[in-house]
Amino acid sequence: MYRLYVNGIENEHHYSELAREFFADGEYEVIPIIISNAANLALGEHSLVFNANFTQDRDIIKREMFKDLSDITGKSPDWGTLTGVKPLKPAMNFYLKGFDLEGVDRGLADIYLVSDNKRELIYEILSYQTSNVPSANDKNWAIYTSIPFCPSICSYCSFGSELARDKSIEKYLPELHKEIYECGKLFRKSDKNIESVYFGGGTPTSLNGKELKELFNKLEHSFDIKFKDIETTVEAGRPDTIDEDRLEVIKSAGVNRISINPQSMNDETLKRIGRSHSSNDIRAAFRMACEYDFEVINSDVIACLPGETTMDVENTIHELIDIGANNITVHTLSVKRGSKLKNEDPEYYLRGVREVEKMLSTAANILHESGFVPYYVYRQKHQMGSFENTGWCKPGLHSLYNIRIMEELQTIIGLGAGAIGKRYYPAENRLERVPNINDYRMYVDRIDNILARKHKYFD
Repeated sequence: MYRLYVNGIENEHHYSELAREFFADGEYEVIPIIISNAANLALGEHSLVFNANFTQDRDIIKREMFKDLSDITGKSPDWGTLTGVKPLKPAMNFYLKGFDLEGVDRGLADIYLVSDNKRELIYEILSYQTSNVPSANDKNWAIYTSIPFCPSICSYCSFGSELARDKSIEKYLPELHKEIYECGKLFRKSDKNIESVYFGGGTPTSLNGKELKELFNKLEHSFDIKFKDIETTVEAGRPDTIDEDRLEVIKSAGVNRISINPQSMNDETLKRIGRSHSSNDIRAAFRMACEYDFEVINSDVIACLPGETTMDVENTIHELIDIGANNITVHTLSVKRGSKLKNEDPEYYLRGVREVEKMLSTAANILHESGFVPYYVYRQKHQMGSFENTGWCKPGLHSLYNIRIMEELQTIIGLGAGAIGKRYYPAENRLERVPNINDYRMYVDRIDNILARKHKYFD
């Protein structure tokens, strides 16, 4: 057990997050202390003191910790001292303060110790966003609607998704419609606009065509919007939930973006992670979707799924491009608490760092060569090698919703079980979370309490 004493702090959160990138859970402890001269402490084996002279700020302490832990473990995580979900945010802050792109690059290197290749990724994303994405405006809000059901539960999943059963869905939808109606009524009294709508989950296409149509009509009518006039995304997600009936309803509603998320085109991998479809099902879903001429078909790929090689990832990326994906998000596997994989192999996320790095590099090379550009990036806890998830698109086909949620400069109205809404206060540059209950049963039982909290968006 390594004991890492950090002098002059009261909250160890930021330092624990950094230490987690070097050690497995249970191998370290970060201990806040406040001692005027900590350099003279008598320490036991595997104990270190940071900020001994009591004078350093957070970034200096984290650089000291990063360098010492790198020496001890031989690891040097590419994102340096950046541990948050949104690694683009410090770069964007530099840019908004007037730094040019070269100045942003120097700041990431000197202050946060970000590696050359990750700074290059940030440079590309920042260049794309500043040239192609309008600035956030507090008049323009977004809506996220959660359908917390899936046809099967993947081994790496820790979301609050339930198996899609007719009785469960029938119990859930009336209460979701009630929340949509009440929020829409409040929204129509405001002076705001809806910029984008996103249906996620879970798997929204766990609903049948009739249920989807009723949901779309309820949301459009309640908020007085038309999907065809704004960016609207439906995560069709699982190929085993895609059919002509659902696609006809989605297209007729004016939805311009869908996701078909295979994660891998390797049938053995799909079986291993608990997917109930095959690669042939994915191909069939794409053939159907392409006939409806959606502007964007997004696909998710996960690097370092159990048993996969770099060649598997390479084959998946190539095939998805060939069958019609024009927006691809390359995820690094995150082994989260509560997932089957985490319970079976708690330290899985610490292994195979070089292989993950090779997978991400290979995917980036293929996507660049095929005319894709990276347009947003985010990270999660317990990702293999402490890497990242990157969204790639053909130029002009980015997801505004995905960019906004990472900027944290927009109010997002969260609807449904597990949805996390966010109210943005521009004068204070502050976000306030408005979360819904995760479990759909509790959501149904407590819908009146949930509705009472929705005034937070408008008060």
